[in-house]
Amino acid sequence: MRLNYARLLPYITRQWPKFLLIVVLTAAASLIAALEPLPLKLLVDYALGTEKLPAYLTTVAEFKKIGDSRAALVVLAAVASLGYFVSLSVVDALLSWAWMSAGQQMVYELSAALFQKLQRLSFAFHVRRPIGDSLSRLLQDTWSIYSLASSVMSPLQSSLTLVTIGLVAYRFDPQLAALSLALAPVLGLLAVIFGPRLKRRALDTREAESRLMSFVHQTLEAIPVVQAFGTEARNRQRFHAMAKDAVTLSERGALLGGTYTLMTGLLLTTGAAVVLYVGGSRVLSGEMTVGTLLAFLVYMRTLQNNAETLLRTYSAFKPVEAGMDRVLEILEGEDDVAEAAEALPLPTRCRGDISIQHATFGYETGVPILQDVSLSVTAGETIAIVGASGAGKTTLVSLIPRFFDPWKGRVLLDGVDVRELQLYSLRAQVAVVLQEPFLFPLTIAENIAFGRPGAPRYDIEAAAEAANAHDFIRSLPQGYDTVIGPRGVTLSGGECQRLSIARALLKNAPILILDEPTSALDAATEASVVEAIENLMIGRTTFIVAHRLSTTRKADRIVVLDFGSIVEAGTHRTLLAERGLYHGLYSLHAGHPELIV
Repeated sequence: MRLNYARLLPYITRQWPKFLLIVVLTAAASLIAALEPLPLKLLVDYALGTEKLPAYLTTVAEFKKIGDSRAALVVLAAVASLGYFVSLSVVDALLSWAWMSAGQQMVYELSAALFQKLQRLSFAFHVRRPIGDSLSRLLQDTWSIYSLASSVMSPLQSSLTLVTIGLVAYRFDPQLAALSLALAPVLGLLAVIFGPRLKRRALDTREAESRLMSFVHQTLEAIPVVQAFGTEARNRQRFHAMAKDAVTLSERGALLGGTYTLMTGLLLTTGAAVVLYVGGSRVLSGEMTVGTLLAFLVYMRTLQNNAETLLRTYSAFKPVEAGMDRVLEILEGEDDVAEAAEALPLPTRCRGDISIQHATFGYETGVPILQDVSLSVTAGETIAIVGASGAGKTTLVSLIPRFFDPWKGRVLLDGVDVRELQLYSLRAQVAVVLQEPFLFPLTIAENIAFGRPGAPRYDIEAAAEAANAHDFIRSLPQGYDTVIGPRGVTLSGGECQRLSIARALLKNAPILILDEPTSALDAATEASVVEAIENLMIGRTTFIVAHRLSTTRKADRIVVLDFGSIVEAGTHRTLLAERGLYHGLYSLHAGHPELIV
């Protein structure tokens, strides 16, 4: 995919007032830089040497007074040098502030856009990509916008300095000025040769670092399993191996960059030696003063440094491209679940009729999870979906709120294709209770009101009471204002699930998806959760992805999935009487009649 770097320019141009200030300050710095060697020339030629002050200085009354005093000229040279340092330091400080302010704002705005896009991307995208990789792009690669701005502004800054210093150097000696810039084409050729290689090395290094971050994230997220199975040593070895790969790639990039720096430095030093030889010869022949030669050497170094910066912009931009490519890959990537420009809003509350028609879908191209599935559900009906692990149960119900779009077929809500509806409007009609509750490190009240921020406290408490959560919440030190740990670690599994049910109750959506909400609970805890679920199901179109018979007995219909296809459908008694797959699954757990796979 061809990436459009111009897409990043608005993040830069929005900071134009600060960049205008940067240009003004850069021009001031260029002018100050032109004054840098003058105190040295004043000291060497006029204070310590025998040269007479030039006419343009002796016309100034102050210089007339001190022109014949060498001691006064020494003091003047020292004061001028101090003034130069103070002036340049003030300008540099202001430049640093302007760059920091503009850069931080650009990075934050780009990070916000990337974060928003990551939130919108489908489950299929996040299933295929590790969270650590997304974090790496969000927290590290977004800084490429700062480098991009620098790549745009640095040539301008270098050009201003080149013009200013170049004019002054040309006034001193045209031939030496031409010699100082003679190496510019060679430096440019080196930039073109090394640029693509530097980008490739930078991209390889970033990918290796991203893989390492993903591994650390996955390991820390699964720390109970890691400790329970004693895989710490194996994980440490894998970490060392991945870190070694990242370090090796980084070393290769550093070696390549060092080689480039060595070659450009050697060229610049050679140029300086030539200029020093020619200038020294002129001093010996009396064509040039020592002070002029010293001043010109200062100018030459400034000229060559800025010429190098200007010509290295290309090669310096290549590693920046690696980060920008990773950001743009997300920003410009096609959204699997895109919202149509003419998408329609739903009414405040839909009826809840669902029709899935000939749906085929898979997470990987050519590997379907669902195959030609059709299912019609009337408003208020409860459908239990059962089947072996991997049969496609969760994938099927995920089509309803458009977490995925089917490759073939369509999903209708109240007779309208969900692709024609606004995503926010559609998902506002669906409440989801998952096997893992996914609670946040917020207060209990904020977790319950997550889908309805700003809900009054009495509604929050009513939802908690209907979810059989009110009593245990009141027993906590701060009640509803108690802040829970990440992912609800400070609560039991049953308490977390009841908060999740309360959250769904408060949302009060007409369509409810229950994805194995009790499979991780013991029988005693399950009883109170099932009661809360039954309260939640009242008056709603409900889909239950279930492993336990206790949550499917009262379903209006049970749908049996096998290898992505619906093979049976009916009531519990009807399916048992047919002695098909459902009967077989039930028989597997005959010793545990509450289970059904």
